[in-house]
Amino acid sequence: MSWFHLFFLTNKTKKIRLKMKLPTRGGVSSPPSMERNPPKSREAGRRRIILWAFLFVLVGAAINILILHLYSHPPIQTYLAVPIRKTEIKKVEISPEIKQFGIKIDKIDVLAPILENVDGTEKAIYNKALQSGVAHYKGTALPEQNSNIFIFGHSSSVLGIGPYANIFANLNELDKGDTIVIYYKEQEFHYIVFEKKIIGNDDLSVLEPTKKEQLTLMTCWPIGSKAKRLIIKSYLEKQ
Repeated sequence: MSWFHLFFLTNKTKKIRLKMKLPTRGGVSSPPSMERNPPKSREAGRRRIILWAFLFVLVGAAINILILHLYSHPPIQTYLAVPIRKTEIKKVEISPEIKQFGIKIDKIDVLAPILENVDGTEKAIYNKALQSGVAHYKGTALPEQNSNIFIFGHSSSVLGIGPYANIFANLNELDKGDTIVIYYKEQEFHYIVFEKKIIGNDDLSVLEPTKKEQLTLMTCWPIGSKAKRLIIKSYLEKQ
């Protein structure tokens, strides 16, 4: 090999070495970095996958809720097909004692025997009677006598003896048009309320006879006091 060829090869080798020469940091050669930022398209792809997964879960949950709702609630047509029922009135068995002489007021849940011809002027007598029901004031009319039937009972009692100690406590809830039923000798009489008022405890006018059959109920008022009297008047409903 001639010196020319040797020189040519030497120069060529130097050029190759110069091309392969690496950049230096502080005089020390550094290897080329192998780390590269991930492409933007790859990052966008990940975000799309996460978004679709979230939407899939959300739609699945919504479908599940809809299915549960449809199975737990009948269609609207089912509701429309069911007729509306009126509130059923509880049937209360009337005892033989009450059928002989008794009172029933459905609106305020009153059902009690009436003790006939009780002396309303003798405290010991009427207090004893009111332990067993309500009292018919002695000397006033009875059903079918076409006059004033006067019935009185407790709204409260200091003694609190017996189941009738506050039998007329809700008497003030009666209004015009309400019905009161009186049983007498196994007959049933219906009276319609036409008046409600408060009177003094010494007003005896409510005991007076009437030209037509009338039912008058009385109790102490207000509850827990004897200062006044609550009066309910009703007329006999024509059968």
